[in-house]
Amino acid sequence: MGVLSGSFVYKSATTKNNMSKKEEIWSILVRYLEHSLEDREIKILDEWLEESSENRHLLNALDRIWKSTEQPPHDFLLSEFNLEKDWEKIAKHIAFSESEGKQKRILHFKKLRKRQQIFSHVLKIAALVLVAFTSVLITLQFAGQPSEEISEPVFNEIITHAGERASIELGDGSKVVLNAASKLTIPETFSAKTRDVQLSGQAFFDVKSDRNRPFYIHTDNAIVEVIGTSFDVRSYEEEDEVLVVVRDGTIELRRIDDDNKLIVNEGYLGVISRSNGRLALEQFTEPDLYFGWMDGRLIFKDTPMADVFNHLERWYNVEVQYDDSDTELMAQKFTADLKTRSVREVMDVIKMSMEIDYEILDGEFVVVSLRDN
Repeated sequence: MGVLSGSFVYKSATTKNNMSKKEEIWSILVRYLEHSLEDREIKILDEWLEESSENRHLLNALDRIWKSTEQPPHDFLLSEFNLEKDWEKIAKHIAFSESEGKQKRILHFKKLRKRQQIFSHVLKIAALVLVAFTSVLITLQFAGQPSEEISEPVFNEIITHAGERASIELGDGSKVVLNAASKLTIPETFSAKTRDVQLSGQAFFDVKSDRNRPFYIHTDNAIVEVIGTSFDVRSYEEEDEVLVVVRDGTIELRRIDDDNKLIVNEGYLGVISRSNGRLALEQFTEPDLYFGWMDGRLIFKDTPMADVFNHLERWYNVEVQYDDSDTELMAQKFTADLKTRSVREVMDVIKMSMEIDYEILDGEFVVVSLRDN
């Protein structure tokens, strides 16, 4: 509002037709409030309102003041200083011949110019009064009233426990497959500018393309940005690496505390290390290794035993107990491609290939130890 006082200063001109919209607008605003606008003035007012939101706010404030006061501003501001009539007089006097009315015309013009300067000062003062009055009006209107509650967005959580998986279709048409022991937090309605979800665990995303609303997956220390593509995000808290594997399209990956982005294209995977913050890009040649879980396949390739056991715990909802200080056991790595089987069948395969023994207790605990030779 502070700049508005300077927006309504009238400048001298030779005829009424040369008056700009800025020079006319105050009178037009008053006639608008009196509901006496002509078609030409309505067009000028519409154009002025389209110029800025400040102009619209000013008209709204004027309307409040008009309705709350008994004496219309028109009587106060325009009864003594009518510019249109002044300019008509100027035009008539200029039409006189130089020999007949030169001195009178100059004298009258000086008087009109002085009145115009007074009117300009009045407008400046009126604008300042308007700002002050509007501020008081707004303060009185809202003081003592309870503030409106800002509605908080509603979020839904989809949680899979160990041994469970879930398929979700989002409101924008995107599809998500949630792996075991994972949680996906989504808003009830996406905003008009972005589509944001929160992931803990592992999920495969098939994001519907919308260039006006990027899709963001937030994990505990990474943000994945996409427009429309399909990819896998793995972010389990007990694992050091956040892994994003792109099957189709392109994504952008960055740490949550860093603006540096890693562009990951189809056939590549992006890695963020929790321990040292390392951001890396790798090419992969075996997509089933990363996407096979959606078909119920357990796929391991030179996987450390600790990671194998963690995977089995999530997949079968069991607790694997072993001695993690046993360096010989921890040094072993496992490779296999297994269709979904019972935990006993999987442990039998591991037992044969890794020379270990195991025991299942109450269907919930798998006790693993090295086989005695």
